[in-house]
Amino acid sequence: MLMPAAPFLIAMFVAFAADSLIPPVAVRPDEVAGCLMEALVGLAIAASVAMGLGLGLTAAVRRSGSPTASTRRGFMLASYAVQAMNLAVYTWLIHGLGWPEFVRSGLGLRNAFLVDESLILLPFLLAEVLGWWGLYPAARAFRLISTSHGAWYYLSRKARMTFGTVLPAILIFWAGNDLARRAFGENANLPAVQLGVTIALGLIVMGLSPAFIRLSWPTSPLPPGPIRDRLEGLARHYKFRYTNILVWDTDGSIFNAVVTGASPWFRYVLLSDALIDTLHEDEIAAVFGHEMGHMHHRHLAFFGAFFLGSLAVMALIGLVVDGFFSTLSIGIAGQTTTEVAKAVVMLGACGAYFWTVFGLLSRRFERQADVFGCRAVSCGQDDCPPHSVHPDGTTQGLSETAPICRVGIQTCIHALETVAVENGISIDSRSWRHGSIARRIDFLRHMGTRPEVEPHFQRGVYRLRVAIALMLVSATALAYLSGAFENLRNM
Repeated sequence: MLMPAAPFLIAMFVAFAADSLIPPVAVRPDEVAGCLMEALVGLAIAASVAMGLGLGLTAAVRRSGSPTASTRRGFMLASYAVQAMNLAVYTWLIHGLGWPEFVRSGLGLRNAFLVDESLILLPFLLAEVLGWWGLYPAARAFRLISTSHGAWYYLSRKARMTFGTVLPAILIFWAGNDLARRAFGENANLPAVQLGVTIALGLIVMGLSPAFIRLSWPTSPLPPGPIRDRLEGLARHYKFRYTNILVWDTDGSIFNAVVTGASPWFRYVLLSDALIDTLHEDEIAAVFGHEMGHMHHRHLAFFGAFFLGSLAVMALIGLVVDGFFSTLSIGIAGQTTTEVAKAVVMLGACGAYFWTVFGLLSRRFERQADVFGCRAVSCGQDDCPPHSVHPDGTTQGLSETAPICRVGIQTCIHALETVAVENGISIDSRSWRHGSIARRIDFLRHMGTRPEVEPHFQRGVYRLRVAIALMLVSATALAYLSGAFENLRNM
């Protein structure tokens, strides 16, 4: 499925990026009541469709006696459909009904501190909650929530997991930019000021992001025992610092692990309850090693720098798009159509950039973490098996110069296969960010038969990082010198 925050981010673009490119729909004072009524009707229609899909899927599960592969696919498609419908209704509210102008002019809240932006986003948040409420009967039928928990628990948990990691960051950026406009006045639009404020806010969000996740996802510390001792031993060996190892309470519905926090003083490793209940201790250690690998190779810090640097790339894209449309000698059916076309081209170009560059980087980082996970459970012996293990349960070959043994590789492979099975996905299913599990497994097997594959791969990742870093530094310098950062105000 889509990552939980993806529809939220698309809605943000629809409301605030595209809204600045497309001329607003004026709302007269006498149209305020009608505008509000039409918005409520649109939300009610979306909620009714979601409820119909939820009841239909529930009936299908009851007819079959239990969830089947077919009905599970139906639930996934229904979730996609509800998300798409909510975005469509919200787009109509923004650009057809003129909801932003209704908030700013009709309600007289233009430039009110955080209030106008929050109310503009509110219909989408309501649509999402109503969509979850409509699908709630199906979620119970598919055992995605314990029968002991009611609708309020389900809705609040979905809201925490979907909005909790993104909405606080958005509020920080809104508040920071509002304060900057009040503090700097006219100078707030200067490229240097905009760049400085954006970098400062980005660093604040990166520092606080572990707290957002901790508060958004229900967790509890991993209890003392052999598993915790094993993981703490691995962390000590690799000098991996963290705040705590947490069990992610998902009612057994999510099979995953996450590491949060680029800073070692504010970092958590989350292992879902289903993962701990299903995997063998060695496989849990391999998964933990995978998450350690992300930190060992500083993936999160690089991602943060990538997104900050990509603001310059987006600014340059905006400059090129503006230049292209300004040179067109033919009219494109009026100013409004031209601005819509610019918005579409801008969105497509930025999407292509992130899809290509970030996708490539993320997939390489995921393989690098897989290799680290193999090493975490490797005994470091060329002739393994037999697999050598310390009395405390940790493997002997933890040195990065030691070879990765066959048992370590096979342990990580089996963990990946189990992830696919438990998440109900095919190992051949492609993933933009992680790559298919089949290709990741093939790479590990190839590495097991040819030891020279790993150092060659590591050098390739290093060269990719250097190339992307140089590209982002160059883009930032060019955007600053050309004044392209001004385009960020129009995105």
